[in-house]
Amino acid sequence: MASSAISSARPVVLVVDDEPVALAVLQRTLEPHYHVLTASDGLEALNIIEAWGPGIRVVVTDVRMPGLSGPALAAHLARLNRSPAILFVSGFTDPDVPGEVLAKPFQPDALLSAVSRLLESQERSGSGPH
Repeated sequence: MASSAISSARPVVLVVDDEPVALAVLQRTLEPHYHVLTASDGLEALNIIEAWGPGIRVVVTDVRMPGLSGPALAAHLARLNRSPAILFVSGFTDPDVPGEVLAKPFQPDALLSAVSRLLESQERSGSGPH
């Protein structure tokens, strides 16, 4: 399968944001280091995750989106056998987010460090790709 060949070369990161400018910034920041997939909302993200399976290692998602929010997307992903790590990004303070939140606006290095930490944590816990 093509997705496993790509994911073995560089970790696959799915970026989900309903704001086109924010989505483009996230993608541009991550692309030099990761294979980046994008989705403009939570439902599109679920379709991509279904197609790629465990090849997606990290999901970077906005918290507040129309339709399926970031936390609702994370709840769906938690039901998967091997769910990807989740990093939330948000311009709002939201105490009900079930994980690490990177506050917008952020520096590119902060995003790269957060994604790298999540990948390292997966590898230490043995939940990375096999």
